[in-house]
Amino acid sequence: MRQRSYSRMLTEEAARLLQAMGAEPRIFDLRGLPHPDGAPKDHPKVQQLRELAQWSEGMVWCSPERHGAMTAS
Repeated sequence: MRQRSYSRMLTEEAARLLQAMGAEPRIFDLRGLPHPDGAPKDHPKVQQLRELAQWSEGMVWCSPERHGAMTAS
């Protein structure tokens, strides 16, 4: 994600607001996460996401739009 991307800024602002309300936000960067088909369960990014999912009480996801549609893998 670009340093000045709107998605990044929105994610960081959401984290700031959640922290101000007493939450412990953590931002997970999807770069390097393998596609679901055939992704090894022991891949470091898969493990990191799994650990964060088990730790969290809630999640906020942000995905940039591309040509007027949401991005997907």
